Amino acid sequence: MKKLSIIIAATALLMGVASCDKIDDPLKPVNIAEGNKTVLIKDFTGAMCVNCPNAAEYAHNLQHELGKDRIIILSVHAGPLAQPMGQFPDFLTDEGTLWYGNHDSNPLFTVDHVGLTDGNTLYVEQIDTPVASALQEEAAFDINISNDFDETSRQLKVESEVMANADLDGQYYVTVCLVEDSLVGWQKTMGGLDKEYVFHNVFRGTLNGADGEKVGNGSITLDDQYVFTHNMELDTLYNANQCYSLTYVYDKADGKILQTAIQKIK
Repeated sequence: MKKLSIIIAATALLMGVASCDKIDDPLKPVNIAEGNKTVLIKDFTGAMCVNCPNAAEYAHNLQHELGKDRIIILSVHAGPLAQPMGQFPDFLTDEGTLWYGNHDSNPLFTVDHVGLTDGNTLYVEQIDTPVASALQEEAAFDINISNDFDETSRQLKVESEVMANADLDGQYYVTVCLVEDSLVGWQKTMGGLDKEYVFHNVFRGTLNGADGEKVGNGSITLDDQYVFTHNMELDTLYNANQCYSLTYVYDKADGKILQTAIQKIK
């Protein structure tokens, strides 16, 4: 067993010219074969984006249609339309801003960090096929998460056990995230301003940086195990009952996520 232990203690940008992309409503029919990989959809969104609620609903409908247990949606607030203004919430993170890059519109999506257009990003109506395709894949890794949360001190310990399902040769990295669900706040919508909009699966930051940390040192052998332990103090503004730790492993060569897992912290 190989162990790594890192303690991470967990900006607004000026408003710029931005666009809010309209999305199509109907889901496209898809067929999937049986795989065992869990798929991560990153939804790059913003409270000032009128089309983002419909896009989020589109992604969640796809999740329920294709397999709730094997699709995870991470709502990443980033870009000009995510900047906090007045009563609009501030869900910005440094990592989310780095992942978003130089884009200037929302909503945008990635499927396991793989995109077909616009660099590394997919528009919402393009996610059906890559999600279905990813669900057919065999997972290169298994991930087991164990959380230990002390309610008095609000100290959170996240232990992510990563196990290889094959012999692998390359550079693989693990990223550990904090997610908070069911946050209520202002959101622009196609129908106007919703002051009691419920934000789901909000990305609150990572415990080991936007790029994460390396798994092993080069070649990895079937059944090799790696344990990553991270500690943080949970912000008092976060509802521990609605928080999750999320861990994913990706290939450094192309950025593709190979497996994802999520676990409630209490």
